[in-house]
Amino acid sequence: MSEPADFDVFSTSSGLKQITNPVRQKILGELSKAELSLTDIANLTGKAQSTLSVHLDKMLKEGLVGSRDDPSDNRRKIFYLISHPVGRSKMPNDKLREDLRQTVLSSVGDQGTFYKGMLRAMIIGMESVGLGIDPMMRMLGAEIGKTLAKKMGSEDTEGVISEIQEFYEIHNMGEVCVYTFLPLTIIIRDDFETTLEAGEALCKFNEGLFRAVLREKTGKDLRVTESECFGTANNYCKFVIEPVYK
Repeated sequence: MSEPADFDVFSTSSGLKQITNPVRQKILGELSKAELSLTDIANLTGKAQSTLSVHLDKMLKEGLVGSRDDPSDNRRKIFYLISHPVGRSKMPNDKLREDLRQTVLSSVGDQGTFYKGMLRAMIIGMESVGLGIDPMMRMLGAEIGKTLAKKMGSEDTEGVISEIQEFYEIHNMGEVCVYTFLPLTIIIRDDFETTLEAGEALCKFNEGLFRAVLREKTGKDLRVTESECFGTANNYCKFVIEPVYK
């Protein structure tokens, strides 16, 4: 039997939308990084503007993207993302179901460890049936980060990182360490064993949280790039944090 086609899932104001068309997937992927004109999208995708216009018109009607006039040229439209990526289809993985059971068994005995294990078990469970939730985990991290930022008093990057370190320690979420300052590189260590699939999702959660907190507190748009991840040979994830230059 042939493998099913991959699809992306986006959350819109009218509900979830399944995206299977590769061109639309590419457009949405590029718009998740920056606002773009039709010419920009054509250059990035290698597709004709006439083809892209048909796709963009449909995505505008479905609430996936928005548009506005370019202030420097009112004959040109700027497109931007108004929906949120939440998941992507993957091939089901029966081995992960055994990993799920082992994760739960190894968590039993301590309340804090059990709750941590259950979070990982839920992630592994979704991955096992073929739903990759990395985008959703990044979004959840960002929403929690925005809320967390309201309880923090620091306004500079160093002070904010210190408060995040304390938050992670108190809530048994791992040990946050500054690896280097130029560029600012953060490591989150966690001795709780996990699978690669759950590790990647947790790294996306941390990525979203860090970016949101730092942006809310410092007023700067920062790029948080994951360079190493839980669940491989590592018991940590590493992020490089840099300003976004426009």
